[in-house]
Amino acid sequence: QPDWRSAVVNPQQLIERLEQVDQDLAERQNQVEDLAVRWFRAKRDREKAYAIAFLSADGTAGERDAHAKLAAHTVDDGSIEGEWEGAKAAVRALETRASVGQTLVRSNVRLSS
Repeated sequence: QPDWRSAVVNPQQLIERLEQVDQDLAERQNQVEDLAVRWFRAKRDREKAYAIAFLSADGTAGERDAHAKLAAHTVDDGSIEGEWEGAKAAVRALETRASVGQTLVRSNVRLSS
């Protein structure tokens, strides 16, 4: 992974680092898409399990809600949500690095003109 903290000497080095970020984003794309599909399926399944459990439970609204939350948790423990959020955060960090790198390239080009 590129290290933007080290000293940058010329625009070519910046471009090489941007290419590394681009490669990293390309390699992550399928994983991120797969996680998105898994997360939204799990979310749908969890909401369905909650609704079924809530409607079939007896008791007060609070008791039915607690019963439904437990039923929904057995369908999805939230781990896929964590993976999905982690993948999104990694992509956002790479996009930020790319944006910073592009700004540095433009600045460096202007300064050397």
